[in-house]
Amino acid sequence: MDVNFQALVGKNIRQFRLANGLTIEELAFRAQLHPNYLGDVERGRRNPSLINLKKIADGLKKPLTDLLAGARISTPAAASSTREKTAVYFSAAQDKDLLSLIKTLRNNSPKDRKRIIQIAKSLSARLKNS
Repeated sequence: MDVNFQALVGKNIRQFRLANGLTIEELAFRAQLHPNYLGDVERGRRNPSLINLKKIADGLKKPLTDLLAGARISTPAAASSTREKTAVYFSAAQDKDLLSLIKTLRNNSPKDRKRIIQIAKSLSARLKNS
């Protein structure tokens, strides 16, 4: 039986991502990979390295073997339709700013990170309204 393992792994990643209610951008952030790269992996267009597969598995909080398994998981239709978002891409300068922010957030406790994100969202909303 001829199996396209790239497509199978990509399909497994997508199913786990949707089952967890994550967008590609959210999983890419967790895995520290670019959303475009992750999208290509999900579509079977890229052959990810073991290191990147491990990053993706960690981002999904799944064992690496689950990504390689031929077994399928069911995903609720509502989760996939409500959580899929349009991708947003940034310029190189914006990417640099975001990476700086991420590094800053990593040095804080989860509770403080949550507060900082809430403050940033509030400030962003106020700036949009002014």
